[in-house]
Amino acid sequence: MATPPGSTPKIAGAKKEFMKKIVKDFREFLTEAQASEYNHSGVITLYHYNRTDEEGLVLDPDHRRGSHSTREFETATTPRIFFYLDPQHRERFFQRASLYKVDVPANRVYDLRNDPEGHIAMHKDPTYGLRKGMEWDDLLEHIRESYDGIFYSTSNFDVVAWFHPIEVTRVSPEEQAQLEGEQGKRR
Repeated sequence: MATPPGSTPKIAGAKKEFMKKIVKDFREFLTEAQASEYNHSGVITLYHYNRTDEEGLVLDPDHRRGSHSTREFETATTPRIFFYLDPQHRERFFQRASLYKVDVPANRVYDLRNDPEGHIAMHKDPTYGLRKGMEWDDLLEHIRESYDGIFYSTSNFDVVAWFHPIEVTRVSPEEQAQLEGEQGKRR
């Protein structure tokens, strides 16, 4: 059967879109780990970037949030601090910032991605789902009553949002380069 004139570009376009979707899905698969993969003997190491060079900081979710967090706070106003679980999967605007870390008990972090206790279903509106500033706030406030943080994934990396003040320690520039997979490229 002959291809009708003019149909080749449509097929090529559809194949291109299909390939884009496969690549996007594969990238998400590569960046989405299970919370248990970060649990090492009951401890999860959290990483936070800051533009200071202090040896240690106390991060308080009730004070000073960066402009990069604005979108997250549009979803829910519950105070929280954002941590990466893998410094190799960080946002580009942190390339020149200092890396801080802290070890936390894994049992203090709720796995919102898999939601084993059914918090999402508990707070989801039957018609509207989880609305920004409404059900999302209720959901996070409820989880905050029993946990210190939540684990979830964005389209590019895994995150722990921490609900309480926490002390973090700066990693050396050498360790930061190693954690970021950039040995010999930093400072």
